[in-house]
Formats: sequence, C-alpha cells, structure tokens
Amino acid sequence: MPEVVIGVLLVAGCALGAVVWHQAASATTTVVVAARAIPRGATITADDLRGAELAGDTRAMIAGGDAQRLLGQVALVDIDPSVPFTRSLVSTTSLLGAGEALTSMALAPGQLPPDLAPNDRVRIVVTSAPDAAGVSATALLDDVATVWSVTAAPDGMSTIVAVRGPIALSTDVAAASKVQLARVDGR
Repeated sequence: MPEVVIGVLLVAGCALGAVVWHQAASATTTVVVAARAIPRGATITADDLRGAELAGDTRAMIAGGDAQRLLGQVALVDIDPSVPFTRSLVSTTSLLGAGEALTSMALAPGQLPPDLAPNDRVRIVVTSAPDAAGVSATALLDDVATVWSVTAAPDGMSTIVAVRGPIALSTDVAAASKVQLARVDGR
C-alpha cells in the first residue's frame, strides 16, 4: 500500500512540475523590434518601431513600454527588420560627419574649466613650442568644438578631454605644445 501512495505522489509531482515548467517556458514579453531596415546613422522614428512577443530572457532588450525612449536616437549600426532593440544599437549623439573628428587631449588643472562636461561648447587656445629665439605664439582657434567626454587620467594628475569638431582642430592640437579650453556658452 505505501508503494502505491508514493507512486501516485511521484506521478502527481511530476505532472505539476511539467505544468509549471511549460507556463514558465511559454511566458512572453513585449519588446521593441525594428519594423523595417534602419541604416546606420538614421534617426529613429515611430515608423521604425513595432512590438513583438518574445519568450526567454529579454532583460537586455527594450521593453515595449519604453519604446518612446528610442524616438530621436541614432542607429549606431545597420539594423535589420525584426531585430530586437538593445541600448547598444542606438545613441542620443549623432555619428561623426564627413570632415569631423574626435580630438583628445590631456589637460592639467587650469587648462580647462573645472566643471567642464559633455556637450559643453568650447574654443581651443593653442600655444606653439618656442622657436630658435625662444618666442612662442598663442592663438585662439576659430572653430567651436563640442565636448564629447571628460575623464580623469590614470595618473590622477590630468584630465582627458575629447572634443568633437572639424578635422583641422586635430592637427592644430597635435602641433601645439600647450592647449587650453575655454567654454563659449552655457550648458
């Protein structure tokens, strides 16, 4: 008699486990997918998005309720139709255009505003190395650049600033013996 009871409990337990597993495996989540092919550099619009039900681990994907956060962002890569959106596929910053470059420089305290932050607009002041007579020249470059990133250098003494601007800024900064940044308008 005890063997029959144990057998019935074992069969019932296995059946219950199968039902729970099936429900967990068939649970779906609505995520945002590309409604059509989106080329790299395109700004995401509502026509580019649609919802899709997916099963499994969708934590890295953009949930359907967050679709509006994608509007106005820029595709960092070509996105095929029906590809689920993840944060790594888009950016709020537009891609570099023709004739643009990211220029980085290591600056000491006093060579940049202390509260400099990404998206600040700056002008660059360059000082040339002294010539044979010991004379150096300082110039304010004409082009305005946008701060891309501001990070502490590993040495703890300087700050690495990357700016987005015309390619000519890169050569002017590379040729300078000293560089300073001046913020030209507020954030």
